[in-house]
Amino acid sequence: MQTTLRTRELSTWLRRVTLRREWLLLCMAAWVAWWAGSAVATGGSRASLATMLAGAALGGTVVWALARGHVRERFLSVEAPVYLLLATGLVFRKREAEALAGNPLDTAGLFRVACVGLALLLAGLALTSNARANTDRVTTRPFRLYSLYVLVVFIGAPLSVNAPLTAYRGVELTAAVLVVAAAYRVAGSWSVQRMETVLYWWTVALAAVAWAGVVAFPGQALTRINSPLPWQLHSVLPAISANGVGTLGVMLCVWSLGFLVRPRHWIPARPAVLRALAILGFVSLLFAQYRTGYVAAAVAVFVLLAFRGRFAGAWVVLAVAVLLLLWGTVAFRQAEPTLLRGQTVQRAQELSGRIDWWKEAIPVWKESPLVGRGLLTATRFEVLARIGRTLTSTIHSTWVEALVGTGLIGIGFLGLFFLILLRRALKVALRRDGRIVPLLLLAILLIRSITGSTFEASGAGALLPLVLAMHFRDGAPFRHPARQERMEDRERVWIEAREPG
Repeated sequence: MQTTLRTRELSTWLRRVTLRREWLLLCMAAWVAWWAGSAVATGGSRASLATMLAGAALGGTVVWALARGHVRERFLSVEAPVYLLLATGLVFRKREAEALAGNPLDTAGLFRVACVGLALLLAGLALTSNARANTDRVTTRPFRLYSLYVLVVFIGAPLSVNAPLTAYRGVELTAAVLVVAAAYRVAGSWSVQRMETVLYWWTVALAAVAWAGVVAFPGQALTRINSPLPWQLHSVLPAISANGVGTLGVMLCVWSLGFLVRPRHWIPARPAVLRALAILGFVSLLFAQYRTGYVAAAVAVFVLLAFRGRFAGAWVVLAVAVLLLLWGTVAFRQAEPTLLRGQTVQRAQELSGRIDWWKEAIPVWKESPLVGRGLLTATRFEVLARIGRTLTSTIHSTWVEALVGTGLIGIGFLGLFFLILLRRALKVALRRDGRIVPLLLLAILLIRSITGSTFEASGAGALLPLVLAMHFRDGAPFRHPARQERMEDRERVWIEAREPG
């Protein structure tokens, strides 16, 4: 009898607690709704913050509903920060230099800062956690060189015309470094494969979105130009230039072909799907009419044939060389209108004015030759804005940007980082069972870096080479046998001294 009464009292108390919790949640929801409504009605930064939080809440709810029960182990330490950094590279509006300097934290700016902050938070939690999946050293030599490059970015920030923006660029690059290092710390070499998967499918998604814009916004996604192929492909939402779409196309095409060369290695999809994605990348490059992309694709295909084509590849290269010798002039004349895209030969030789931009940047670099005048800010505010290119965000060259922004010291670290990475990729590709994909991707990045922005100024752009830097591990350092024996003796004595009793 007493047990039944106690059970009834307990159930009544639980119902009251549940009712109180429901009322509390209802009051909190009402307050949040009132704050969001008043913020939107007031306008300004509060409206931007409310919109950003509402979008994050809605997106987070959808992602959680879709991923519930399907989230991989350590997803928040590996894939989630990578997705957040990739989201910072999405462009939803274009702003002039003066507007950017006057109000950098508009709605899109707040979204970008929030993504970087969350990525840093997740990376910090992973780096400070007790769990560790491997005993390898977290970093590699090229990885440390890139970290030194990021340090130079911060050193040069006080000399910049806009120090806060330069420092923020450094924060973005730091986030990329920490995200990759944290993923490797908690998941080991498996994290490299998982991050590469994210980067590959992100490329697929952006290429698909560009073509989806053709259906939704045909007048904006396809612009008419004076060329045998009269349409040029852009991405509308998010905004990606024709050169950006061409870069996505060549990366997707070559990346998919590289996966197909060695089927016994890990591949992210079935061979039929990879073939279809390679065709999608090729068509995207063709309609983007990106001339640097044509060169990058030709170099990557040549590397692929040279390293994996065996005798067939050698015969193809020889046949192409003979055709160019016999009919190269005629072929160039027929392809010239497509390559020029309505421009004059002189304009094309000047790389659409980029050479003039680079000449204007040299005097700015000479003002601070060692550590530069501020990454991205020096070229945008002191070079491009002065010549009337207020909507152009970069100077369209990785190496010129690094030279002007970080000086000789910064470009030295960045150059060593890429050269060591390229050397290791070449060494792996020469093996009979080695992967060819890293060498193909680095070849594309090398060509792209001459006339475009790649891994020097953006956290999203730095992810791929940093992931490859973690893929190529350092060799074991050489030690003299006697010195190695003395080191082992000291370690044994230290361990015995710490043992209890």
